[in-house]
Amino acid sequence: MTDKPVKKEKFEDYLRQVEEAVKSLEGGKLQLEESIEKYETGIKALRQCYTILDQAEKKIQLLVKEKDGSLTAKDFEPAGEEKPKKKVEA
Repeated sequence: MTDKPVKKEKFEDYLRQVEEAVKSLEGGKLQLEESIEKYETGIKALRQCYTILDQAEKKIQLLVKEKDGSLTAKDFEPAGEEKPKKKVEA
């Protein structure tokens, strides 16, 4: 027996599954059970898309130029999700 390497699904593969599920559901030609199955398949694939995007986002770092001209790597923070600023009392 030969062991085949497990193929790691890519974002595009999962996205294609979501698109296919939506297309099938919008077609309106599926029976109820088939519709439920397609819906579940689409939701599982969509969750995988979100997981992959979340992992990619965590890998992204920004290169920030400091006042002295040096470069510093800083974690990426999506717009609207910035860490709250600390209050400074005078």
